[in-house]
Amino acid sequence: MQFKKIVKDKRRCVIIGDDVFLGAIPGMERVLQNDVRAPYITMVSGPPGSMKSSFCMTMLSNHLTRTGEFGLYCTVEESVESLLRGTESLGLSMPNNLQLTDFTELRRENENMDYLKFTRRMIEHFKQQHGERFTTFVLDSLGAIYSLTSVDEVMRKKMFGFFDFLRSMNLNVFVITERNVGAHAELQGNEGFLVDAVINLGMDQRNGKLVRTFQIEKMRHCRHAMEKMAIDVGQNGMVILGPLFD
Repeated sequence: MQFKKIVKDKRRCVIIGDDVFLGAIPGMERVLQNDVRAPYITMVSGPPGSMKSSFCMTMLSNHLTRTGEFGLYCTVEESVESLLRGTESLGLSMPNNLQLTDFTELRRENENMDYLKFTRRMIEHFKQQHGERFTTFVLDSLGAIYSLTSVDEVMRKKMFGFFDFLRSMNLNVFVITERNVGAHAELQGNEGFLVDAVINLGMDQRNGKLVRTFQIEKMRHCRHAMEKMAIDVGQNGMVILGPLFD
């Protein structure tokens, strides 16, 4: 089985820990009183342009740089080259212990491919290779997988099994999905119930300009603020500035 490697992992010093949110995004201490512990699945939702991929890439890059753990970012509809250009614009440096892979070539070669099955095999491959060092995984995005397959009762059962599999791998998981302004996340099954946390990224009109926002709607096992927070792009990716008030 071949995967598209962008970098080779040369790190030896590894700090295995549970601090996946705190310390990964500057200002996150304004939102969370304690961090989460793997296995943990977080859904990151929002409309186009709300920087969902940028948020996850900031989280993953900063976390892996700090800890030396291994992470996997899987993009279904965007090429790795496009993802890297966006990452560069954020001022992020890709750590050596981050694997980026995309499905764009596979989509052209096999329209009937089972994407969930392939993703499982890929995760198993890297778990076997890196063991407990493999701690974080991003799927970008759930909607893209649904757009490439038939959504029926069989698919919903597969999705339930996929989420169960992710937990069995003892990973901190971020699943990206599209969401229109003022609407619920566009889910095809019970994903909102299956995940441990739902983070909504959005855009508000304030004083004649758009302000990007961050808000936690659900987060199990964690004390957190409910306010909508303003976010911006700092020197090393995204930054949470503080609460927005009407």
